[in-house]
Amino acid sequence: MKLSDVSRNGARISIIVPTYNRAQYLPASLDALLPQIGRDDEIIVVVDGSTDETADVLARYGNRIEVIEQANAGKARALNAGLQKSRGQFVWIVDDDDVVCPTALGDLMQVFEADPSAGIAYGRYVRFQHEKDGAAKFLDTGYWNDCPTNEFLIATLEDFFVHQPGMLVRRSLYDAAGAFDEALPRSVDYDMLIRLSLLGKAASTANVIFHQRLHDGDRGPAASRFQAQRRDQNWISNDALIFDRLHQTLPLTDYLPSRRIESGDEERSALLQRGAIMARKKRWDIAISDFGRALEQSRSPLTPYEKRILRRATGSKYDCDEVFGNALIDEGLRSLSGSFPPGRELARSLARGLVWRARQAAAQGQLKRSSRIAAQACRWAAASWG
Repeated sequence: MKLSDVSRNGARISIIVPTYNRAQYLPASLDALLPQIGRDDEIIVVVDGSTDETADVLARYGNRIEVIEQANAGKARALNAGLQKSRGQFVWIVDDDDVVCPTALGDLMQVFEADPSAGIAYGRYVRFQHEKDGAAKFLDTGYWNDCPTNEFLIATLEDFFVHQPGMLVRRSLYDAAGAFDEALPRSVDYDMLIRLSLLGKAASTANVIFHQRLHDGDRGPAASRFQAQRRDQNWISNDALIFDRLHQTLPLTDYLPSRRIESGDEERSALLQRGAIMARKKRWDIAISDFGRALEQSRSPLTPYEKRILRRATGSKYDCDEVFGNALIDEGLRSLSGSFPPGRELARSLARGLVWRARQAAAQGQLKRSSRIAAQACRWAAASWG
């Protein structure tokens, strides 16, 4: 669907497609974009030193797209080059192996029309893969969080769930956030989304915006390619780099929906939230420290809101295998339970989060795994008994 100049108030859209050795997927991505753009919009493809048939593929599109070529340096530098070249008031970054839906751009622009104060418009995605016969098999949405607007930042800190092809961003917000971090080998999109979320309001549509392709191709720049099987571990490692930095630099107020702290109880809630986020990033050493600082702030019983925060501490989309037999966590919970009255509630709330994961594993037929998670939940609950 093409948007008229009237419906978008003359705004220009810049679509940036970074690509590296994805000649087999790139046409599907571009073919889905072209029917949606207006005469003043631009599609900028940044070729990050591709050595496959990418040049031949792009030549077929002629002047319908603009091509930037650079020596292979990674996605962050490619995106920075595209942003520097782009001139639109709205920026849409689309991965070279994903396929946007036919009404995606219109759906995202309607979010801005409904809420002119928004800086980010986003929507859902559906994963798909090709069968051996070539037919596309559509699966489901991966990790997703239906959150209120005022909780978008916290939901994003807990886990990355809004992907670049699924969001349209005001150019002014990218200008305020600064360049993509070229020192990060992975998770550059997650790092940028956090920075954008700190600066602007995010509003959503329930519509599916793009189809996320699942495939076994290698990832990363030429100097540090890795296989799809190592994808999650690479993301976990790079997310930890981002959150180690955030723990030192992000004001504690940003860990509350209100983004303000006016009492010791609110400071406790913020510390518990930060600790739960660090636990989801596998940094339990930091989490236990934050939990201890939180309980020092107030010895009153935990609120229902704080208990919900703690139950989410083991809810990472990368699972929670690091908790099994982890003496640091077990001993930390026993110490907190013995030192602070709310410490027992803290241990029980964390245990309840594990019980939820055990039930989820059982529902998926993973009975041995479910039993193992439940046993760990019992150990945490036992810490609350003194």
